[in-house]
Amino acid sequence: MFHKLIEVCKQNGLRCWCDGGTLLGAVRHHGYIPWDDDIDVCMPRPDYDRLQAIAKDVFQEPYFFQTAKTDKHYYRGHAQLRRSDTAAIRPSDSFRPFNQGIFIDIFAFEGVPQDETPLKEVVAKANKRMKCLKSIDYSILASGRIGLLFRKYIWRWKVHKYGFYTLFKPIEELYRCHSWDECDRVAQLGIDGLKYIFPRSIFDETLWMDFEQLKVPVPKGYDLFLRTQYGDNYMTPIHAKTNHGELILDTSHCYRDIMPQVRRAYRWRWNKFLGL
Repeated sequence: MFHKLIEVCKQNGLRCWCDGGTLLGAVRHHGYIPWDDDIDVCMPRPDYDRLQAIAKDVFQEPYFFQTAKTDKHYYRGHAQLRRSDTAAIRPSDSFRPFNQGIFIDIFAFEGVPQDETPLKEVVAKANKRMKCLKSIDYSILASGRIGLLFRKYIWRWKVHKYGFYTLFKPIEELYRCHSWDECDRVAQLGIDGLKYIFPRSIFDETLWMDFEQLKVPVPKGYDLFLRTQYGDNYMTPIHAKTNHGELILDTSHCYRDIMPQVRRAYRWRWNKFLGL
């Protein structure tokens, strides 16, 4: 599946690079980090938007290019490339009817102005909406405080009433207000807000590294990228928890086929927790 994404980007002149744990895995392990469970890719915003525009034509079954626009029940702010004949299910998502095949995370990098005042304004505006949007990813029962519980309920009601894409679209427009090509700095401004800021120059050239049986693209400035994200000792393995929790992976069966048993197991665990 990673090969398919790289092939599509090459054929259409789109820039993409390994990101996060996948970049670290390529540099340090020449493949997956032993405890990682997914692939992360990043792209400049113009290329990311172009990929969205052509996705329907370049990804046929069993591939599915998933965004909040192409899958109305999908509630994340970045794109994922899925294989619909496989399964990658979080038990807490098992009652949500979006495509839950094995996936690649695809993130957009935005331009960041030198004057951080407008950037802070963008992030502040976006975060107000994000509080609403992120509520759908949490259990209503996860809070021990009545006030927070009530606010989560209201935010979740808004998401169900208006739809995730309708509420997230204005956030993306805020992110686009500073062009990748006109800024010397770039950052991911996803649903978790501003994380790290990089000089755009680290992406000026692309290197190719071994990753399992593939050659994968990495930014020439990968050292600064990884030091910024993981610290100066990034070449020293430090075991970390996966970001995806109890992800149920199956390469042989479609997520639709195993979803009923995942739901039953998840319901049983909640009933046991509640003493029912």
